Amino acid sequence: MSMRFKKKVLLSLVLLLPIMVVVTGQLTPPEIKYTSTLISVLPENNPDYTFDEETNTVVYDIGGSAVEVKYMTENELNQLFPEESNDGMYSTNPYTYGDWIDPDVGYIPVRFTTFQVGLINRAFAKMKIDPVEAVLMTDQGELFHSYTFSVAAAVYGNSFEDYYRTRRGMSGNEYYRYEMKLGMIRGKNFGLDEIIFRGDSYTGLITFDPLRDDVERVQLQIHDIIFRFDAFNRPVDTTDAFFNFERKIDREVITAEMKRAEIARQRVRINTSGNKQLVDNRVNDNARSEYAVDRAMETVFPQLEQCFLDRYRRNEITPGNMQVSFTIAENGAITTQNVIEVSGFDSESFMNCVLSVIRDLKFDPIRDLPLDGTDIVKGPAEPVNVLYPLAFELYMAD
Repeated sequence: MSMRFKKKVLLSLVLLLPIMVVVTGQLTPPEIKYTSTLISVLPENNPDYTFDEETNTVVYDIGGSAVEVKYMTENELNQLFPEESNDGMYSTNPYTYGDWIDPDVGYIPVRFTTFQVGLINRAFAKMKIDPVEAVLMTDQGELFHSYTFSVAAAVYGNSFEDYYRTRRGMSGNEYYRYEMKLGMIRGKNFGLDEIIFRGDSYTGLITFDPLRDDVERVQLQIHDIIFRFDAFNRPVDTTDAFFNFERKIDREVITAEMKRAEIARQRVRINTSGNKQLVDNRVNDNARSEYAVDRAMETVFPQLEQCFLDRYRRNEITPGNMQVSFTIAENGAITTQNVIEVSGFDSESFMNCVLSVIRDLKFDPIRDLPLDGTDIVKGPAEPVNVLYPLAFELYMAD
C-alpha cells in the first residue's frame, strides 16, 4: 500500500468522524423520565362512590360493605418488590420492567396496567369477586381482559404463566427468574376463589395489558360481585362496579445537570439480614459473638459504602448482595478474607475494596482458659471463622 493511498484513507476517516458522531447522537434517544398515571374520576350524582384522598382509593359502597380500587403506579409496584426492581434487564419484578431503560425509546416502558382491588365485608354473610370477570375499557374502543396466574384459568386467554413463558430464555438463570416471577405473582394477584366472610377483608392485584399512548380515559368494570348466596352456595344477589379514570402522561428529558443532581442525592444502605455463621467460637465468649462481629462491621460501614458509591457513580456496579468470609485470629487480627458468593456485582475492583476494609477489622484478643473453674468461658483460644452477608441498597437523601 503506497504512502499516498494511506494518506487518502486517513484524510477520509478524519472527515467522516464528525459525521459519525452526529449520526450516532441522533440515533441514540435521550434518556427520558416517562410517567403514565390514571387519575380517578367519580361519577356525578352517585353517592355510592367516594374517594379516599389519604390512600388515593375509590370506594364503592355495597350496603355497608365496600369495593376499594387504587391504580398502582410503576413506582408503587416497584416498592412492592424493591430488591427485584433494581437489576436492569434482569429485574424480576413481574409487574414492571424494574429500572431497565429501553434503549430504543430512552425510558422505562410500562409493562402492564395494574389496579389494587380490595373487598371489605362488613354487612353480608359472605362475598366474592371473580377477577376473571374484570375488564378494562378504553376511550379508543378497546376491551382488555385481566391476567390470571395460570393458563388453565385463563378463560379469555390472558395468563402470566403464558406471558412469561413465551419471553423466557433457555438458560438456567432464565428458568430461575421465570419461577421467581410466578412466585411473586402467586402471592400478590387477586385470588380466583376467595370467599370473604363478614368481618373480613381481602386485597389483591388485577392486571391488564399496557395502554397505548393515545388512550386518554379508561373504565375498570368489575362484574358480578356476589354479596348473597343461597343455602346451596349459589349466587343470589350480584352487582357491578364501574371505576372511571383520566390518563396523564408526562415526558421529561433527563439533562446532564439533572443526572448529576440525582447522583449527588443517592446514598447506600448496607443490610446484613441473612445467614450469619460463626465457627469454632467458644460458648459465652462475648469477644467472638455475633454481637461482637456486628459491632465491628458497623464501624467500617462508611468505608464499605464508599467502596460501593465510588464505583456505582462510575457505572461499574449496581446494587446487589454478597457473602464474605473471614478468620479472626486469637490476637484479634483478620488473617484471611474472601468473597464466596455474589449476586448483582461484576467488579473485581469493588470486591477487592470490600476485602481490604474487612482485612483492617480489629477485635479484642482472647486467651486460653481452663476447662474447669468459675469462668463462664472455657477452653483454648482458637481462630474463629465468620460467614457474613452484605446487601448494598440505594436510597435517595432528602
